[in-house]
This record gives sequence, structure tokens and C-alpha cells, in this order.
Amino acid sequence: MCLHSLLIITIYYALLRLPNAVVQRVDYNHKYPFLEQLKTTHNSDILMSMHGSGLTHLLFLPKWAAVFEIYNCDDVNCYADLARLRGVKYFTWQRQELVKVVYDNGSFINDQPHPKFANYILDKDEFVRLTSEVTFHSTLPFRILVNSKYSKNIEIS
Repeated sequence: MCLHSLLIITIYYALLRLPNAVVQRVDYNHKYPFLEQLKTTHNSDILMSMHGSGLTHLLFLPKWAAVFEIYNCDDVNCYADLARLRGVKYFTWQRQELVKVVYDNGSFINDQPHPKFANYILDKDEFVRLTSEVTFHSTLPFRILVNSKYSKNIEIS
């Protein structure tokens, strides 16, 4: 089994540890009709992915949603800027010491290792902690806050 598949399995089971989590794995590829992709994204509270073009779907998230770029592969501002322009909350991995980079034969450009083509092993507990932070932004009190004209008068307990 390749490291990419192991990462997906690890993430999936780590997410199931979260209370009330409904996890849907989606592969935005050419076989998945674009209108269905938009529906899926627009009905999501959190869009979560490694760095890659699938994160452009953050443009179609509802305004209370959050995007979690699991690891930005040293391209720090790319999707952070897009999320800022769209007006959705952006999260990414912070603790580099909890990431192990694994380069294989397909990870090199001009004989140099390239982070966008590497595999990663992430700390499961840190992943769950970050995901718990992200989920705040899709809770009912936060939706009320975002949707209210009088948001400064609402208290969240």
C-alpha cells in the first residue's frame, strides 16, 4: 500500500474519533460531474485536502465554512490567499516537527526533491486537534454569528 493511501486511511479514522463527525471522501476528478462537485462543496462545512488544485473548490463553500489545507507543501500563501479573497476561514498545519517528508522516485524535479510531489506522514493527534479547531467554524453559533446583521450583539457561550 502506498503512503498516500495510508495517509487517507489514517486521516479518515482519525476524523471518526471526533464527536458528531460526518466524513465524506470525495475525489474531484473528470468522472465526477462538475455540477455535482459544486453541490457537494456548497453543502460542506469543511473542505479538507492536501495542497492541490481540488482546493480551488473553496470558492463554492458556504460563507460559514472553513478550508483546511492539511499541508501546504511549502506554498504558504496560495490557498490561504484564495480563502481570504473568498471570505472563508483558512487553516493549515503549523508544527513542522510533527510532519515527516518521504521522497520517492517520483518526488524529484531536475534531480532535486520537491515538496509538492512528496509523501507525508502526519501526527494523528495533532491532526485531530487541528480538525477540532476547524470544526468550530461550522457550528450553529458560528453560522448565526456570520448570518446576523447584528453579529456584535450575539454572545457565543
